[in-house]
Amino acid sequence: MIPMMDLQERAVRGRVMQADDFDLEFAFKVRELIDKYGIKYDPEQLVVDDATADAVFEAGVELLSEIGLYMMSSHRVVGYGEEELREIARESRENPACLTFGRSPDQMTLRHRKSSDSRAPVSYAGAPGVAEIDWFIPYVQSFIQEQRVVGIGIAPGLAALGPVEPKAGTLSEVHVALWEQEALLEAARRAGRPNINLGLLCTASTPSATMAIMRPGLREAYNTQIGIHIMPEQKLSWNPLLLAQYCELWGVEPWQSSMSCIGGLCRDAAEVAVTMVANALGQMSYARGGSMSYFPSHLDGTWATRPAHWAFSAAARASERHLGLAVGTSISGITDAWRTPLTLWQAAAVAVVSTASGMSYAWIAGHSGLEARLIDEIMEVTAGMPADRANELAQKIMLKVDELLPSVDKQLPFPQAYDIETVQPKPEYEASLLRVKEQLAKLGMPYG
Repeated sequence: MIPMMDLQERAVRGRVMQADDFDLEFAFKVRELIDKYGIKYDPEQLVVDDATADAVFEAGVELLSEIGLYMMSSHRVVGYGEEELREIARESRENPACLTFGRSPDQMTLRHRKSSDSRAPVSYAGAPGVAEIDWFIPYVQSFIQEQRVVGIGIAPGLAALGPVEPKAGTLSEVHVALWEQEALLEAARRAGRPNINLGLLCTASTPSATMAIMRPGLREAYNTQIGIHIMPEQKLSWNPLLLAQYCELWGVEPWQSSMSCIGGLCRDAAEVAVTMVANALGQMSYARGGSMSYFPSHLDGTWATRPAHWAFSAAARASERHLGLAVGTSISGITDAWRTPLTLWQAAAVAVVSTASGMSYAWIAGHSGLEARLIDEIMEVTAGMPADRANELAQKIMLKVDELLPSVDKQLPFPQAYDIETVQPKPEYEASLLRVKEQLAKLGMPYG
């Protein structure tokens, strides 16, 4: 890890550049590198091979060493040397991730995992999106009460607490975030798992709000990760550096998340995969976290597509072979169809490809506790599946996704999926998802 004050020096004394010029330099360099290393997106092979993974890693190292990160406030480039990046990778690879959260009997572990491991990824699930006050606690509880869920990767946020809307950097951000944390603890108590890891903070995102809610009895090092990730593409601000320093000082495991957009500065999945590895190395340089969530999406906000599967596989397998990280991703479907059969089909394809690509944990596993349970079953029965079989199964699933996509245009609200008094799935919702499980079995999902 590069010392924090060294990072600050680079951020204020690096070469001056306007953001548009940085974007152009980045875009041309990543195009040059995929040609140089012969990296090409192949929609027929969603689980990438060793040679492709190695090429993506080499291109990622070169991209970051040649381009650096862009500090938006100072209009400076944070530069890196190739050898120091390789040293960061070597140190991480030689000390594979093994991170423990929660307290007994609710402890969980995020551990580096290889694509060939028969040990399945863990369900570090989440209750994503925006929730209403009257069903916030049941929504979160639906996940925590599932014994297959070992921790809550992220919780929902409130759009408003009564008349108060949370605005970043103001008192209202803290006010709403404090209510959310108390509600999370109540959900854990109701589920009988009060010491479970509660994961990434949601509404509290600025350094001031984050520090305000980190206190004994609320959010502590044992039940929290704090986000220090950069923004696409390779953009940095003071906030992640301040939060990374806070994590280092107080023993909190940083939340590292590498994101990139297909169809923007990165034209396709190959460029996105290289960029995500470069972004990951950049975060590791100042935070040295042991976990990394890779999230490739399209400019319109969609994911769980063939290009997204391939991009994740390429970045995850590069990490598996060269970085020793515990790698995760969001196993879910498009927002418009949450809690419908379509998103379980999409999640099934993500789970199959990702498990075969060295994924260690599912971060956001569906959009209810029931979906998290069914996704965890998929990860369990496909762990150790050879790449060619995993690819074949994922391709069959994606054909079903293609069939369903045109017909689904709205999500099922949580109160229509679950009885919020008993926190149990409603019969029709449960039946619709169990039918998907039956159809997956007919396609070759090796249940039982």
